[in-house]
Amino acid sequence: MKKALVLFAFTLLVAAQSFASYIVVLKDGKQYKAKQKWTIVNGKALIQLENGQSLTIDPNLIDEPKSEKTTKLGLGDVRIVNLDTSIPAGKPGATTPSLGDQVHLRKQSDIKAQNDAQAAQPAPAAPVAGGGSISAEAISKFERAYENIGIFEHKLTSQGPHSIHVELTADSEDKVFNAISATSFLVVRNAGVPGVQVDMVELFMKTTNGGAAGRFQMTREDAQMLDDKKITQQDYFVRKVLY
Repeated sequence: MKKALVLFAFTLLVAAQSFASYIVVLKDGKQYKAKQKWTIVNGKALIQLENGQSLTIDPNLIDEPKSEKTTKLGLGDVRIVNLDTSIPAGKPGATTPSLGDQVHLRKQSDIKAQNDAQAAQPAPAAPVAGGGSISAEAISKFERAYENIGIFEHKLTSQGPHSIHVELTADSEDKVFNAISATSFLVVRNAGVPGVQVDMVELFMKTTNGGAAGRFQMTREDAQMLDDKKITQQDYFVRKVLY
């Protein structure tokens, strides 16, 4: 009888593992719960997430031996960061992955310390008249570009002769990535306004209820890499997002 119970337990373990999700482990420690092992498409690793979404990353970032071991042992521990900060992150496997699961979850104390430091900083000085700020025409070009991709809640201010501060409301992954793409396009081309040079865009995105959707300081170099397709919007989000 005891032998039969052991055999039954072993059978259940094998069956559970055969239906387990594939855990993709990156070399920096991040983990993703996927339906199956990634596939290589055009030199990139395509990961099909459990919720039907897909993620494309550099295959060199994946720790294949650890992915195999973690999947076989069922030791995955995927951490989720929600775009909607009013909804707490659930336990591993209990929450549908969203855009935020591409970023490490920082300790709440670290986030609070960063927010307190930002709040303590003095407000930026008003642009100096007579060439001290980016032209209104250039700012208008940015506003129209965001409206063309369906983002109508925006606030843009000049931060000097070569920098713009942008606040947007983006409630979906598509709008977040489209905003990144539109911003890089305009930075590289200096908004199509003669005599203007845009070197930096502070891009702050949030959801309608005030949750963070991504904060970035996009430099001209970042924009050029995005425009040349040397990096995808998804990879840029993972590498450059500020929380």
